[in-house]
Amino acid sequence: MTVNALQFVLIVLLSGFRAADQYSTQLFPFQHALMCWLVGIILGDPNTGLVVGGTIQLMSMGAAGLGGSSAPDYGMAGMVATVLAVLAGTNDISVGLAVGVAVAMLYVQLDVLFKIYNSWVFKVIRGHAAKREYGKMLRSFFLSHAYLFLQGAIPMAIVLAFGQSAVDAILAFMPAWFTGGLTIAAGILPVTGFAMLLTFMPVNKFYAFLIVGYVLSAYMGLTVLPIALLGGAVAIEYFRLKSSTTTASTTAISENGGELEDE
Repeated sequence: MTVNALQFVLIVLLSGFRAADQYSTQLFPFQHALMCWLVGIILGDPNTGLVVGGTIQLMSMGAAGLGGSSAPDYGMAGMVATVLAVLAGTNDISVGLAVGVAVAMLYVQLDVLFKIYNSWVFKVIRGHAAKREYGKMLRSFFLSHAYLFLQGAIPMAIVLAFGQSAVDAILAFMPAWFTGGLTIAAGILPVTGFAMLLTFMPVNKFYAFLIVGYVLSAYMGLTVLPIALLGGAVAIEYFRLKSSTTTASTTAISENGGELEDE
């Protein structure tokens, strides 16, 4: 498959918008599956976009650049992986995911450069504010947005320009055992994302729910959606029970003049 001019422009604009939106307007923050699906629609293969986007979304659930730290840009990884998977013309997305994740890791360095650049922009804005040049201060805000847009648009333009030849060269070079390993890795990546997410959750307090979820999936064969609905129902009832208990305790304390009775 080859990318025509309209598809090229739309995907580059979408990639630039996603990069700028992540740090500014945040209309679609961390919606990797949505962005991959849109890329798939533009390329005429929305199904591949959904598969890649869902995999990237699961993989990135426990990753976030908090404070001044930098995290891999999994949104760019998903979009690159979608482009390469569609251009390859096969149902195997492992090669696209491997290249996409590599691009995401390289994006850590670009994010560091952006933070350095943004410090300079802040200095410029502060200088305009001190001189009461509010018009220039407002226009300076868009320097960061322009940098972010180019940070997302230029790498995607390079991928689209050399994607088909690069994919053909990669597929011809890689042996079967290596592509098989990539396929296995593609299946492990979502599990890694869940494992990272669990490190931030009170697993020791709610381990019983993990066991129930595992039994429902592994032994009863339920898919993600019914398990999620059951988990949501349990969470609602748990919240209501805790809320009623807290309310009852507060009422008892109020009736006793703010003091707890000795038992």
